[in-house]
Formats: sequence, structure tokens, C-alpha cells
Amino acid sequence: MSLLLDINNIETCFRTEDRVLKILDGVTIQVKKGEIVGLVGESGSGKSVTMMSSIQLLSNSGKVTSGRVELDENGKNILEYKKNSDDMRKIRGGRIGMIFQEPMTSLNPVMPIGRQIQETIMEHIGLNKEEAKARAIEMMKLVNIPDAEERYDNYAQQFSGGMRQRIMIAMVLAAEPDVLIADEATTALDVTTQAQLLEMIKELSVKTGVAVVLVTHNLGIVARYADRIYVMYSGNVVETADTLTIFKDPQHPYTRGLLNAIPRLTDPEDRVLTPIDGLPPTPLARPTYCPFYERCNYCVPDCAEKPKPQLAEIGQGHFVACHLGRAEKDEKAKEIALKEGRSRPEKHISDEICLNVENVKKSFDIYKGLMQRKVGSFNAIEDISFNVRRGETLGIVGESGCGKTTLARCILRMYKPDGGKIELFGKDIASLGRSEMKPFRSQMSMVFQDPFSSLNPRMTAGDIVGQPLRIQKMTSSRAEYEKRVDELFRTVGMDPNQKDRYPHEFSGGQRQRLGIARALALKPNLLILDEPISALDVSIQAQVINLLEELQSSMGLAYLFIAHDLAVVKHISDRILVMYLGRVMEIADSSELYENPLHPYTKALLSSVPLVDPEKEIGREYIPMKGEVPSVMNRPKGCPFSDRCDHATEKCRSTIPELKDAGNGHMVSCFLYYER
Repeated sequence: MSLLLDINNIETCFRTEDRVLKILDGVTIQVKKGEIVGLVGESGSGKSVTMMSSIQLLSNSGKVTSGRVELDENGKNILEYKKNSDDMRKIRGGRIGMIFQEPMTSLNPVMPIGRQIQETIMEHIGLNKEEAKARAIEMMKLVNIPDAEERYDNYAQQFSGGMRQRIMIAMVLAAEPDVLIADEATTALDVTTQAQLLEMIKELSVKTGVAVVLVTHNLGIVARYADRIYVMYSGNVVETADTLTIFKDPQHPYTRGLLNAIPRLTDPEDRVLTPIDGLPPTPLARPTYCPFYERCNYCVPDCAEKPKPQLAEIGQGHFVACHLGRAEKDEKAKEIALKEGRSRPEKHISDEICLNVENVKKSFDIYKGLMQRKVGSFNAIEDISFNVRRGETLGIVGESGCGKTTLARCILRMYKPDGGKIELFGKDIASLGRSEMKPFRSQMSMVFQDPFSSLNPRMTAGDIVGQPLRIQKMTSSRAEYEKRVDELFRTVGMDPNQKDRYPHEFSGGQRQRLGIARALALKPNLLILDEPISALDVSIQAQVINLLEELQSSMGLAYLFIAHDLAVVKHISDRILVMYLGRVMEIADSSELYENPLHPYTKALLSSVPLVDPEKEIGREYIPMKGEVPSVMNRPKGCPFSDRCDHATEKCRSTIPELKDAGNGHMVSCFLYYER
């Protein structure tokens, strides 16, 4: 394949009020025609800045200070074009298209989406208005937008997140680009929608020869879809090779660290995640020696005395920026394995039922018009039943809108259920009033998804962690209060001397630790964890998962772990509950569910999760799911999954199947299984 995009040794700086910071320090990335390249690394490693620099899309404070970016092999440096020149505009959005993480901020909310695609075509392809409209509808069909002609005049807010991202892809592809940059384009999407979009991009790459750059922190995505991978750290590429080599024979300690920190669907039950300790250096404090030195388990004193290592070829197309040779790293790896020798904390699951949920329902009213009149209602969750024992983790998975968070809020009594039982240690709290609930508030707590928005920015860390103690009057003196707050900080692995800092002064992982410390303040028996790690980097995720496991072992906590990352759920959960459109589809032990899924929805969900192993991905069956998740206001009459299931019968479409025991506590709600 011929070289298409050559980003050669670029340096990018950003100007602040009093200094200039170097963000990229000599980054080189090459992309060939028809190739899919993965760009991976932690937040702040320079992935997005690299791609933004290549198409001159930096803010006014940013500037590429050296290096070249060549498109094709004609030797022309496109960085010589002025940022807003016609020549640069033809390339940016024309020959090089970019899909951003959040489509809603990229689409114009006051212009129909068809018109937005039409404008792109007229600008870059030069078709007239009618031809451009026909081409826009054609592009909408290409990315599987149903009823494209009718939806041409719809606005962005009338589409789901997955559909909006499809529209963004249609808009980019409409200009017939040679290179497509997907910057965390599927991060905010469900695993099934993510798989649909990535499969579509891969298919388009094969059909049209468009080169694709996948910017992501999800190593499973690059394992399944990328041909080659660049690993970035602290503004540099530290390793690059074909995908199989990166996963089978990683040679940079940072690459090895990333792979050791992530849970996999294929993991044995006793696998311990190994986080990368510490944080990447800030651009202000980058050393002249190896930037990974302070976090590296393989380093030797020479690493801090030599200049920063440069990329060097150690095999066919395999480049690594590390002073240590293969033999030295292999020897060091043996020492690390002997020194760590860690095992997962021992589980103590008792027979005592901590939480018992029976046939819980919750509906919401719909209001419309200027006077906000009630015009109807819809059921967010229906007939949910399960239990959780003390010391057990129940994982809850399902696509966005399936009712996971509504269920959690009903259990916490943030919402009052419309029916059913919620028994906390045998006491039904479903219908209790506000004052009657007060004694039960301390027995359960919640850790939220975004650690920053869930912490008050005007309160110190100590005040945030201690707030539940003050509200519930759990301490009798100031000294006792301070002692308990210090104890909570140490429990989650933080220094009590940091109590006077504010949330913005902590890293994402530290902020989530503060959220966990606050949740533990009243010594609860049940913790509800609502997507607690989805906003964190891979290495920090591992730290938080390990912390949660240690706390559960030492304190006998019961967890409800809500997430969309099925690999993480499998790693931490004892049993898993699968939800779809407000109903339970399947419940089983963690290993049983992954090895023997019975419901068609569970099978499709699992097949959508990429394995962090390119060898196992080869020939693996992918079960595509038809269409989008329907609205809960317009769910099918029978089985909620019947309109997307290839195996659905007339009975499935007219009657709701009951949740039945398939043996060994494996529950499934599916007529196909009953009849089989």
C-alpha cells in the first residue's frame, strides 16, 4: 500500500499567559491508503493534539512549531498553507475528514441534518443544490439512517446518540475524503452501537480505500479493527508495530503496563489487574530523560542519566523508544512477577440477603404544551426481581435507556416505585415516607459516574467526605469528626494532609476515591456504583477496581455495579443481570453468563465487545443487532427485544416471556429457550 498521510517529526506548542508549553515533541505517524491505524494512550498523551495539528485545527493559542505533514507522496508540506486559506479548507473537511467524540457539539441544532450534509457536498464536491440533496440522502442511506428521505428535514436533537454519530460519519464521507480521523468517536456510545459504527467504518474502508485513524483509549477496539498501532505517552510515540506484534510482543514498559491494567472477557477468575502507578508528567515538568521513568517498573539508574530515548527499529516495522534491550526487559519482568506475587482479595459472600427486589415498577408522566398538561405516561422499568447477598457483587448491564439508573434510584428511594418490594435486610422500604426512610439511609450509598460533577467545587475534600457525618450527626465532637475523616482518607489510599484541597486540585482517580470515601462515611452495607470508572483512564480504572475489591473483602460490602463495559463487569461481578428496555432478560453467575449465554440479546451484547487479543478476534463471530433501541414509550407488545431479534416468532411479538430458572440459578426470559 502506498503512503497517504505522513506526519513527520512535528512539534506543537501552546501559549499560556506567562509561558509557552511544548505539548508534542517530535511525533511521527504514517498512514497508508486503505489502512486502519490505531492511536492509543492515556488522556493527555497527545493523541488528539497530533491529529488536530495535522489539519491545523488548533485553537489560537496552539501552533505547530516544526515538522512536516504531507498528503500523498508529492512532497508538499500542508502546514505551509495558512490556517484559514482556501487550500487548507479543501484539505480539512475535504481530503481529510474528522469525526469528533460528541456529535451534538459538532452538529448545528437549528439546521436540519440533511441540509448540513448538503452544504458539505456543495462546498467540497461542487454539486448544485438538487444534486447535493440527492447525494446527501444517498449518504444517509449509506450509514443506515432509516427513512432517509423523511428524516432529511429532522434536527439533530430528534436522533439518538448513535444516529447522530452516523450523521457525522455521513457528513465526513460526503466530501469523499482520503483520510478519516475518528477521535474517540464511539466512546460515549453503547457497546452495540459502537460495534455497528466501527463495523460500518471498516466496511467503508475496504470498499472505498479510505484510510482511517482511530484515536482511542480502548485497546479492545484497536485489537479488533486496527492494522497498525501507535502508542503515545507524554507527547511522544513510544512504540509502533502491526497490531498482532503490539499485543503479542509489547516491548515498551508503558505498552506492557496498559495491557496489564485492563480486564478482559477471557480472563481467569483469579487474575489481578496491575495498574500503572502515578500520573504522566505535565508539559511543564517533563524531564529531559525518559518521561516514563518515574512510573516504570523496568527502569535502571542509567535511564535517568541518558537523554530521552528515540524510536529505534527492533524488528520488521516494530519501533520502540526505550534504552533497555529485549533481554534486559525479560529478565526484569521475571523479577517484577516474583516481587509482586499479588492475589485477588478473598471474597466472603454470606447467605444473608442484603437486598431483595421483587416485581419493582416505575413509570413517569409525560407533559406537553405551553400549560404542560399530562398527556400520558410510560413505564421505565417493569417487574424487576433479583437479590444480592452480603459480600456479593451483582453487575447490571444493558444499553443506554434500559432502566439501570432508574432502578438504582428506586432502590435508594430517590424515586418512589409504583409497585413491588425493595427489602433491605428483610424490611420493605418501597413505600416508606421520608421520615420513615431516614434510619435506612445510612445502610446504602451511591458512587456516581463523573467524579468531578458529583463533588461540590466550593467545598474542600475533607468537608465533602465528612458531609454525611455532619448530616446524620454520626460524631459527637470535632476531634471525633476529624479522626473519622482522616480514617476515611486512609481507607481509600489517600493522604489526610490533602483534606484542605479542592476537587480541581486532584486527578480523576483521586476524585473518584473521594467519592468512594464519602459513600463509605456512614458505614453502609450496600454500595450502588453507577458507571464508577467509565470516565477514567485505563490505568486509573485498574486502581479503582482493585480498591473496590479490597474494600469489599475487608468490610463485607454488597455491590450493585452498573456499567456498559462488559469486560469490567465480568472481572468484578459474582453474578450479572442483563436489562433491556426496562426488563430483565437474563441473570446468571458471571462465568456462566459469558460461557453459556441463553438470551439472543445477551449473545449479541457479548459479541459486540472486542477482545483485547487480535488473534482471538480473527474469525470470531459478530452478531449484528438490527436497528436502534426503541423508545420505552413505544416498546414492542411482547418480548422487548422481539423487533431486533432474528429468531423472534409471532408468540415473541405478542406475549411477554416470564423470567424462568434454567438451572443453577441461571434465569432467562425467552420463549426460544423454553421451547428448545
